[in-house]
Amino acid sequence: MSRFSILLGLLAVTLALGGCAGTAEPQQAATSKRETLDRSARLAFDQARYSQAVTLYAAVVQAALAEDSPASIIDARFNLALCQTYLGDYDAALTQTEWADAERRRRGLPVDPELQLLAGTIHYRAGRLELAKSTLSVLLQAGEAGPATRARAHFVAGLVAADLAALPALREHIAALREGTSVASQADYLELQASLLGLESDIDGALRLLDQVADLRRVERDYRGMTRALASAGGIAEQAGRLQAAGNYLYRAGRSAAQRNDPQARDWLRRAINAGALSGDAALVHEAEAILPPAEAPR
Repeated sequence: MSRFSILLGLLAVTLALGGCAGTAEPQQAATSKRETLDRSARLAFDQARYSQAVTLYAAVVQAALAEDSPASIIDARFNLALCQTYLGDYDAALTQTEWADAERRRRGLPVDPELQLLAGTIHYRAGRLELAKSTLSVLLQAGEAGPATRARAHFVAGLVAADLAALPALREHIAALREGTSVASQADYLELQASLLGLESDIDGALRLLDQVADLRRVERDYRGMTRALASAGGIAEQAGRLQAAGNYLYRAGRSAAQRNDPQARDWLRRAINAGALSGDAALVHEAEAILPPAEAPR
């Protein structure tokens, strides 16, 4: 069984190998079809080949169903949902989390906080803020989640609160992250602080903190988190009428995201082009147009 969770900033892999042959020398058990597919899918994900990872994880799900192993089924659906989220296919991703949770209940397994966190994150990415808020609230109130999962849930719930301009809730989530000592947790804390400063109209303070967040995410090689911080800075500068700064931040976010085929890259680059045109930054407009991904064909 294996599960990776970018949501937690960890890669946790457990492979069950064992057994012995009829000879004097012990040998590893033959690798199952599911394990082989799982390794290939994880490699595709690590190399940012998310479409291929989706295809492979769909095959892992089928192999897990054939084995009738509940843990393997839940993990495979979790990983498939995560890959679909990276491609912006939020409805399909939520379906996988719902089916994984149904499998958990059907087999009498305990609540899976990581699965709840993923579902809440998908709702947030899809712009379904109230659903994200309620999903994460259930997770945080239940008490089953470990410290790392709770911290990440507070962070995503803080992002939701910021988007809803719910300052009291945002302050509560910030307070819950005060004890973090890792680089990633420091970045989470500062990112929520920046959101609070932006809502309080401290534009300079917010942008200064988001610059720090982008640097911390870069150190951790969390390039998705880095682009999110840059895009947030661009949005704050945009709303404050600082068009040159907005164009710079959004261009940097879109440029990085485009290299990973992130579905948000096009929107960020479009906004960068608009801000650059209004501020007279012809070079930025030209560069952003050169890497602007083509419009996605209708599904």
